[in-house]
Amino acid sequence: MDRYTLRARYYPVVILFFPIFILGIFYSFQFESYIHALTSLGTVSAFTYLFSQLGRDQGKKKEKKLWESWGGTPSVQILRINNSHLDPHTKQRYHAKLQALCPVETVPNAAMENADLLGADQIYSAWTRFLIAQTRDTGKFALLFKDNTSYGFRRNLWGLKPHGICLVVMLFLGNYVYWAIILKDVNPVAYPTSFLYSTIALFFYLIFWIVIVNKNWVKLIALAYAERLCECSESL
Repeated sequence: MDRYTLRARYYPVVILFFPIFILGIFYSFQFESYIHALTSLGTVSAFTYLFSQLGRDQGKKKEKKLWESWGGTPSVQILRINNSHLDPHTKQRYHAKLQALCPVETVPNAAMENADLLGADQIYSAWTRFLIAQTRDTGKFALLFKDNTSYGFRRNLWGLKPHGICLVVMLFLGNYVYWAIILKDVNPVAYPTSFLYSTIALFFYLIFWIVIVNKNWVKLIALAYAERLCECSESL
C-alpha cells in the first residue's frame, strides 16, 4: 500500500469507525487485547496524521496575514531591488537567470518597483512559482526540501499557538485540582514533590509557547527557504 492510499483512504476509514472501538474498549475488561488490536490497525498513526492536517490548516489560515505583516511573501521580498537581504550582485544574477528560465515582458528595476510595486511583485511571484514547480525533486534539492519542511513545521506550530497556550493553562488547573484535592488525601507523601515538578514542567512549556513560537521564529526559516529557492535557479 503506497503512502497516498494509506493516508488518504485508509486512515479516514479508521478514524470514521474509531467510536465503535471506543465503545468496545469501555464495555469490555479485555483492555490489553483491544490495545493490541488498535495498534495493529494503525489507529495511533491515523490520528497523528489527522492532527498534522489540523495543524497544517491552522498554519495555512494565518499564513497570508503573516506574510502581509512581513511586507510580502519572503521569496518575493528577497527578489525586490529595494530589499537589502541579498547583495545587489547576487540579486542581479538571479534576475538574469530567472528571466532566461521564465521570460517576462519587462524585468523589474528600482524605478518600476517605486512606480508599481504590485506589478513587480507579480513578476517575482511568477518566478517563484516557476522555481517551486521545477524543484519538487526532494533528492536533487535536498537542502531546499529540508528548509521547506522546517518552515512548514514552524508555521503550523505558530498557527496552533493559541490552542497550545490554552491547553497548558487547562493542564495547570487540572494539575492543581488533581494534586490539591485528590492526591493530597490519597497519597500525602507524594503530593509536594510531584506537584512541584509537574508545575515547573508546565511553566517552561508555557514559556516555550509564549517566547519561542512567534512570527520572527517563523520568519527566520522562511527567509532561509527563500534563499535556497533562489539558489536552485542556478542549477536549472
